Amino acid sequence: MSKKVIFFWSIFILSASVRVLFSLAINRPDIGQCLKQILVGNGTVIEDPSRTETGQVLVIQVEKMGLADSAASTTDVSCRNDLTIRAKTKLYPRFKYGDRIVFTGKLNLPYNFKSDDGRSFDYKGYLAKNDIYYEMKSAVVTLRETSTQQSGLIGWIRALPERISYGLFAIKRSFVANLEQTLGEPHSALAAGLVVGEKSALGPQLLEDFRIVGLIHIVVLSGFNITIVADALRRMLSRLPRIWGITIGGIGMLLFGVLVGGGATVVRSCFMASLALFADLARRDYNVVRALIFAALIMLMQNPLILLHDPSFQLSFLATLGLILLASPIEKRITWIPDKFGMRGTVAACLATQIFVSPFILYMMGQLSIIGVVVNILVLPFIPLTMLAVFLTGALGFIPGMIFAGVSQVMGWCAHIFLSYELFMVTNFARIPYAAIRVPQFSGWFVVAFYVTFFCVYYFIVRKSSDPMPQQKNSFLSHPNSN
Repeated sequence: MSKKVIFFWSIFILSASVRVLFSLAINRPDIGQCLKQILVGNGTVIEDPSRTETGQVLVIQVEKMGLADSAASTTDVSCRNDLTIRAKTKLYPRFKYGDRIVFTGKLNLPYNFKSDDGRSFDYKGYLAKNDIYYEMKSAVVTLRETSTQQSGLIGWIRALPERISYGLFAIKRSFVANLEQTLGEPHSALAAGLVVGEKSALGPQLLEDFRIVGLIHIVVLSGFNITIVADALRRMLSRLPRIWGITIGGIGMLLFGVLVGGGATVVRSCFMASLALFADLARRDYNVVRALIFAALIMLMQNPLILLHDPSFQLSFLATLGLILLASPIEKRITWIPDKFGMRGTVAACLATQIFVSPFILYMMGQLSIIGVVVNILVLPFIPLTMLAVFLTGALGFIPGMIFAGVSQVMGWCAHIFLSYELFMVTNFARIPYAAIRVPQFSGWFVVAFYVTFFCVYYFIVRKSSDPMPQQKNSFLSHPNSN
């Protein structure tokens, strides 16, 4: 390795390490006597609201907030106006990204959750990574106005990112509405989660079934789903001139990341896809391990709190690393499994993921799916076809006319068949006794010891072997089953 390469990586590793060290102490902004008081204020919804069976959750950028009197109007006592708060309100009326609202409620500190077996979830840190330090549990929210008009070219340019986000979220809402109208529940909820990462309510029992069978990663948008989207985009643009195809592909991945909300898994996957595109543009080989580490360092430099407080980032990184390091060696040793329909690769990917992330999942959740590999093998091969049918069902709903409505209905039947199969597998396998096991709480040092031992053994094996480190040429993502 040359000195320039060592210097390059040293700069990024040092910068990310410094950012993480300075973020260990979370500094919550002080709001004085406003804590645990009834407040009234106004602000803007800055994220696409998530909805459950009992209400909707809004992330609000506060513009003005103060103590409320009996008439629910602000008094002379004003609170900080530079806060981002999380508020839960009634399911109706429905709010959306960009809405300017008036809210009333008691402002409280979030508290950490604790399970029956003693495991605690750092909910405070989870919210702090998004600069959210306070929340309202039962807020009363009313719409003030939908948007702020900015005149002139400068104002239009400044508002362009917000306009793009607003337009993309509007498309997503209409797309999900088309699915709800055609498929019905719970099929539409699963379909929206597969394609656009919509946080629809599947219900607590069905969500628990997905966890038991190890398929929770398909309910929310994972790297697996994004790989399918990226591969489809690559195929559609393959006939364009090389530079145009790469450029449009990069923009498409960026817009898709905004559309689905830009969580840690989405950012990691889209960033790695962009690196692959740039490698293709420069006609260079795409080293998956370096791309994953580089993506993680960039994300930590931008938001160091995700290292310790974002399970999505942690699991996504570990699952992808496990697939890179273990999937190929496992696939070479399970030659007795037929390679038709990609079955051998699917089994190898599932085993690699289970082996590598199981210690961390056991430590964090205390539950491990025993039949996860089997269910993943039975379900994952059908996910690309399901996503295609769901996409066509929702997209054709935008086109008026009897012919397109009929085609949309036919595609809806196809999507319904695939989704019914997947829901059938999940609900029935989840009823098998001991489908998942629970273990008592244990020290995190056992997890550290596992990964240290693994990397020492892996490094020794790689040094003794003639195989190079995993490298993939001109690929969008690390592996088609990355989480």
